Amino acid sequence: MDAGHYLYLLLNSFDSPDNLLFRSPIKRPSHILDIGTGPGTWAIDAADKFPEATVFGVDLYPPPASFVPPNCFLEVDDVNEDWTWKHKFDLIHGRLLLGAFADEQWQQLYARCFENLKPGGWIEQVELDVRVMSDDGTLAEDSLLAGWGQTFLDCADRAGRSLNTQEEMKSRIEQAGFVNIQDHLFKCPIGNWPKNKVLKEAGRINFHHWTSGLDGWSMFLLTKFGAPKPWTADEVRVYVAKVRQELQDRKLHIYHLTRRVWAQKPYDA
Repeated sequence: MDAGHYLYLLLNSFDSPDNLLFRSPIKRPSHILDIGTGPGTWAIDAADKFPEATVFGVDLYPPPASFVPPNCFLEVDDVNEDWTWKHKFDLIHGRLLLGAFADEQWQQLYARCFENLKPGGWIEQVELDVRVMSDDGTLAEDSLLAGWGQTFLDCADRAGRSLNTQEEMKSRIEQAGFVNIQDHLFKCPIGNWPKNKVLKEAGRINFHHWTSGLDGWSMFLLTKFGAPKPWTADEVRVYVAKVRQELQDRKLHIYHLTRRVWAQKPYDA
């Protein structure tokens, strides 16, 4: 199971133990769409949980999944192009799409979601905040780790692909015409410092999720959009090594925020 998916299953167990996959109040969905499905794990789990539903997972690249349930279809497509699905959906889900769309593409995406949902259908999106935080002063303000998130927010802004999706998505979803908007902001620990057993396991998984993703994100953004000028590959490697070293400090009680927003298409729309 991919680390990011398992992390959110664990954290969802606090608020939604009967349905770890989404919070939208849908009991018997018939058609579900997962945008940016990646390895397809969420879509596969949704198909297993709702065997009478047809679940589509879509991404720009073919997923590595070798086995999927018969009611799950993982497709390669670009949601910025015309949508060709024949059915309206009960639920359209997206998770960790930050950086995937330019500003104007986001509003177009939400408009397409609105158009392709059944009246009364739901959209649900989960996005993380890339800034690392601490509530007890264990993260020094002048550390590389404390500044890591803002560095990448700035790089992404220069690239025209905001990483601040978790703060922007609610208003954009509302602008698209959705109602009954729910907003849940929660902390995702990094490292196994929490005392709670579930949060400790979530932190352990999240630590590996972060450390495994540092190189790819850093190399792409900093060598193209670093300031005051694009960084060299060697500069990025040194920076990542130092950030990774800071992450491994067991004295740190750190986390990042994640926001979940779910909203409904009006029945009369």
